Amino acid sequence: MRLPFLLIPAAGALAVLSLSFAHAAYHATVADSVTPDAVPALVAEAVKYQMEDFHHTSWGLRYRVHRVDSKDDSVRELIESADGNVARTLSHHGRPLSDEETAAEEKRLRALSATELSRRRRSADSSDKYGLELIGAFPHAMLFTVAPSQTQLPQFSRPQVVLNFSPNPQYHPQTTAQEVLPGIAGRMWIDAETHHLLRIELNVTKNLNLMFGILARVYQGGTLTYEQQAIGGGHYAYRNIDINVKLRELMVKVVPYHETLTATDITYLPTPPRLKEAVEMLLSSKP
Repeated sequence: MRLPFLLIPAAGALAVLSLSFAHAAYHATVADSVTPDAVPALVAEAVKYQMEDFHHTSWGLRYRVHRVDSKDDSVRELIESADGNVARTLSHHGRPLSDEETAAEEKRLRALSATELSRRRRSADSSDKYGLELIGAFPHAMLFTVAPSQTQLPQFSRPQVVLNFSPNPQYHPQTTAQEVLPGIAGRMWIDAETHHLLRIELNVTKNLNLMFGILARVYQGGTLTYEQQAIGGGHYAYRNIDINVKLRELMVKVVPYHETLTATDITYLPTPPRLKEAVEMLLSSKP
């Protein structure tokens, strides 16, 4: 994703030096253009856009996602249809599916029903409400400051506003889900032109108990990185998620958990296809 930085001798070195000074001045200009008074409105707008894109129904996406964790290393192609998400597995642990696995995958897809997808969507909606709740509470739960360095991300073409955030001591969680917010801090990058979130880095600053530690405990030192990109229609979607935490599940044992999700070949669908069309699209796609 990042272009290599090549150093060249003689006259080229002078060009690199000139660009470096220009780049530093550019960073200062971005930082100076964002006053502390403007930060709350900027964060509120970024959160508003994030909530709108987080739980969309009037448009869809088609993309491939590479998931890697302790048990899985797979690539799947996914289409957000009007009836719910439909996915086809393309590979396992770096190898394409066998003829038998491919046939089983086709059989599974053709057997999908709108009723089954509707049931899955209701379950997903129940989980999504926690995400929406945390995103909505974020501007009040955190204190935001303009990062002094304003280090720009080279994978994005437009300038970014870089903000640091830490727990707001005046914030009091209203629900069990919100109790995780006083235990995180980090940095976020916002597109200076569109005010959409581009990247956020979260650090777990203290042990977090989920359901009083009965469900799980996430230990201090964990990290989560989320990065997204413009995908069309004024919308954004994730392209990389990296979770690296140590947790204890159901009061049993402490285990490290590392998962990465990388989305590629992202296509914006202004009108989501129906289930049957989505299945045919997936089956006609080359692995």
